[in-house]
Amino acid sequence: MYGAELREALNAAGAPALIPKIIDPLLLEYQRRYAPLLRAIPSFRWGTDVYHFNRRTANPNGGFVTDGGARPVTHSTYVQNNFQMRHLQVVGGVTGYAQEVTRQVIGNLRATEIEGSIQGLYWDMETAVLWGNEGATQYGAYPQFSGFDSLLSNYSGAEQNALDMAGGSLSLSMLDRLADMVETNAAMSVFSSDWMFVMSNTAESRIAQLLQNQQRFMNSVEVAAGLLVPSYRNIPIVKSSFLSTRGYSLGTVTSATATTGGSLPAATYFYKVSAVVARQGEIAASAEVSQATTGAASTVTLSFSPPTGLDGASPILYKVYRSTATGTQTLLGVVDATVGVGSDGVTPIATTSIVDDGVKLTPKNGSTIPATNPPVYQGTNTNKFPPTAGQESIFLVPRDRSILCRPYVRELTPVDVYPTTQAPDTLPYAIVSDTTLALRAPKFIGGAYRVGVAL
Repeated sequence: MYGAELREALNAAGAPALIPKIIDPLLLEYQRRYAPLLRAIPSFRWGTDVYHFNRRTANPNGGFVTDGGARPVTHSTYVQNNFQMRHLQVVGGVTGYAQEVTRQVIGNLRATEIEGSIQGLYWDMETAVLWGNEGATQYGAYPQFSGFDSLLSNYSGAEQNALDMAGGSLSLSMLDRLADMVETNAAMSVFSSDWMFVMSNTAESRIAQLLQNQQRFMNSVEVAAGLLVPSYRNIPIVKSSFLSTRGYSLGTVTSATATTGGSLPAATYFYKVSAVVARQGEIAASAEVSQATTGAASTVTLSFSPPTGLDGASPILYKVYRSTATGTQTLLGVVDATVGVGSDGVTPIATTSIVDDGVKLTPKNGSTIPATNPPVYQGTNTNKFPPTAGQESIFLVPRDRSILCRPYVRELTPVDVYPTTQAPDTLPYAIVSDTTLALRAPKFIGGAYRVGVAL
């Protein structure tokens, strides 16, 4: 009897309150991205709010001449262009109490938060380098600079810089076509580490499969300090996390029409809408929605719920595709995903509907519209079609400052933020950047759109 009682010893299940909780101080970074472009694109400090630069567009003429003869005096022609700096910001903070009670596990909580904020701001910049649209956001709360998707939009002619692959499976021939297009325009070899293919990791895996099947192997090239990447025909292949839909798409879009307030003529219009999501890129377009109009002064309103992207990210732009025949939509325009900010001057008001009045697209949230809106469609392109699941973009990008560069005024600079009497126990911080993407010669860069990358 006494032996049985002695065997009833206190075990771990009976003493949970006495077991210490030990937390591994090694922090797992769960949210990750491939984001190499800001390191690979030439970047430098700039001392004013606009980046001005010059192009020589023609050299003096010359040619054969008779002995002792002369040719007419000619001269070069020059053009000056510019890019407006845009501003990025992240604001955060921790309480003094949280700073102290987490010290044994995380060390300096505020410093950890700042490190994460800097990384996230880099991802925001890189998303803009690929997908930003200056025209659609120029009057909004968060004006952007234009990225590759906006700048590479010429599908034909002497200065073509875009190819539509129409969903065809990624092949080495596609990369060759892209490289040949850019080399023809640039009249210089692109087959070196001074250039780079930018694509998703899935697209790179597809290229690796093709090279393996042909018993050809990719060499490695260092495109920035410590950034060693594979190559195809000596052109580095750089992975980006912002070129894949990752299976995301815009949900249901509903339409309605009004017979006044616009200039859409009577017809049946077919629409698709896609979103560019922060730290992700353009997701697949919605299912087609149609709307019939009457008279000659109609509008069409497209309504939807803002989608949630990777890691809960929200849209930064919407792209509207339209046609008058089913299944043939092309890009009508791009609109801001934010119609304004709330009464506190900070909280964004998300776009939940878009009005097409035949001249422009207007983002709305209920009755709220931007204080100023672009007067005409922004980004219209009759050669650009909506992406579907499994279709991605691939870019061939120069690393030559005379063609492409990223000037900045402040690069991830901390600014002073102080506690307030309303929140005295806070340790706030803010990080700011002022930069732009300066594509000095759009014809010397190329993009391949709607590339099928299924493995």
